[in-house]
Order: sequence, then structure tokens, then C-alpha cells
Amino acid sequence: MKRLALVLAAAAFALPSAAQGAACSPLNCAASQFTIGQYGSLLGFRAAIGKPVTVVDLETGKTRWVLPAGLTGGSLLVHQDGRALAWYDASRGTRLATITLPDVEYSLAGVSQDGTRAVLTRVSPNGTRFLVASRHAQRLFTLAGKQWSFDALRGDNLFLIKYLALGGYQVRLVHVGTGRLDPKPLKDPHESSTIWGSPFSRLSSADGRYLFTLYLGPNGGSMIHVLDLQAATARCVDLPGTGNYGSATTWTLALSRDQSKLWAVSPGYGRVVAIDVPSRKVSDAFRIDLPYWNVGNTTSAALAPDGRHIALGNGEAVAVVGLAERKVVQRDKAHAVALGYSPAGRLWQLS
Repeated sequence: MKRLALVLAAAAFALPSAAQGAACSPLNCAASQFTIGQYGSLLGFRAAIGKPVTVVDLETGKTRWVLPAGLTGGSLLVHQDGRALAWYDASRGTRLATITLPDVEYSLAGVSQDGTRAVLTRVSPNGTRFLVASRHAQRLFTLAGKQWSFDALRGDNLFLIKYLALGGYQVRLVHVGTGRLDPKPLKDPHESSTIWGSPFSRLSSADGRYLFTLYLGPNGGSMIHVLDLQAATARCVDLPGTGNYGSATTWTLALSRDQSKLWAVSPGYGRVVAIDVPSRKVSDAFRIDLPYWNVGNTTSAALAPDGRHIALGNGEAVAVVGLAERKVVQRDKAHAVALGYSPAGRLWQLS
């Protein structure tokens, strides 16, 4: 987190658009996309976090179904409507079950990596109440204070963000079975436990073990927070480029099919970085040339099944980076809001 060691008010976490020159974070309101099913045969995408999810068959490029707005994990989507909490199978387009919440004031904050459990929060005079609910059981506990928000859930490990009074925030671990909060924050052994900057996008490994969160600093510096949800450890990987927040907002992430390599690409900075997931270290990096890339739009990415190309889109253009050639091999005008490769390697531009 060396590049992000500049003070940024914690309010910028809750309101990414308030950061200096910030675009709207994909965690809240920008377009997002995610693969569904074995080998990513389906692609889900939405215009914003509160919008319906369109599911497309990557074999044919045709829409299969549209699901209500919600949070996704694995092949499941969880939707809240007042006291009703519903689970949908995004791979089939069907509703699986609906449960009734104890209080309408509980708000859906996140879901487990496999989507089977939902985490809901409610701020009370005694602190922040957390309700971890599945289709078959519910677990309720309270943490002192009102400075908590959801980060991730896998197994018994519930990861939370704790905002600090003097700015910045920490990643904390709670054990769902007991409601016990570990006394120390999770941190990179070589870095401070306090994170500065705004979370801009995130990506999970298909097996649910790793969560990669891209953080942007107000000076245009960037880093990836690698959270191992199984081992409950965290590492930070700094990305190249600084001095231009708009260029920093073009960073986008893609994960190889075998989950061993994470690609980070920034058309704005003209950088491509490969990160070895097991070691959490940069294994390769090179420059690309994408002039006049609109930095005002979020950049989406799709990695070809053979791992040889990464497609990039910003709603105005689509570019393809050849990883072996280490350069841009194709660029076209296109108004695609999402990108996806078919299992056979055909690139679909979806709108």
C-alpha cells in the first residue's frame, strides 16, 4: 500500500464520487459483469448495482433471462424486497426460496462467496447488528459501534471493514459461529493495517478462496488488496502509474481460468500487469498504447479461454490486447456495456 499512503477521508469510501476526480465505483453504481456456471458458459451483467441482472448465453450471445437487482455469489443471486429475502439460481433463471426477515430495517449488505448465505445489517443504539441468513437458518450477533460494513464471507470467516475515527479503515475478522471479533486487524506483514484510498472494483476467484479488491488513491496511485478468505490473510500488490486519477480509474481485472494468474490492465496508464496468485507477486508487466481512451467510463475486461487475449471495453470502444504479442492487436468503435468470450473463443460485445 506504499502508493496509497496518503490521507483520504473515510467518507470517500462510502461516496466514491466524492474523491478527487473520481468516477462512480463499480462497488456501488457502475456497470458490472460476472461469469456464471462451469467454465463461465453464462455471463451476467447490469447497468448498476441496483439494476436488474441480464444473463447471456456465451455460446450463442443471446439473453437467457433477466433477474431482479441483487447481490451475487457463485451462481446465486440474493434479492431483498422489504422483509422478503429471495434466492435465485442465476444459471437457471429460477427462484429457489424466499424467507422472511425479522425486521424491515435490516438491509442486505453482502453475500457469501458461494451465495448461499446473506449478510444483513441494522444499526441500533447498542451497536451494529449482523444477521447471517441462509434458506434454512439465521445467526444474529452485535458489534459495538456504528463504524462497520461488510467485506466478504466464506465458511466461518466474516470479513468486515472498520472505519477509523482519524480516517482510513481496517479489515477485521469475525467468526460467525461465535460472533467473536479477532483482536487484531488483518494486514500485509510488510504494511500498515490501515488502508487509505477508495475501493474501485473487485473480483473473486471461481473457487471462492480469493477476493481481489482494487484500491485507488487520490494521487492516481493504485494497489490490489489480495484477501485469502480461507487462510484469513491479506497481501497488497502495488500497481504502476501515478499522478492522474482519471487514468487510475481505467484499471480493470481479469483472472485466468485456472485461477493462478490475475491480470490488471490500465488503458489510461498504458500498463498490463500479471500477478501470480499463489505468491501474490508481480510475475510480468509491459506497456501498451491506447490513446484517446475515455477515462470517464468504467473499463470492463474479459480474458479469452486460452488465456492469450484480453478484451477491454469502455462503452465507446473495444480493444483486444495480445498477451503473447504484448501489444494491442485490435481496436474498434463499439457501445458494448459488457464483454464475454464464448468457450470456443468468440468475443461477444453486449449492450
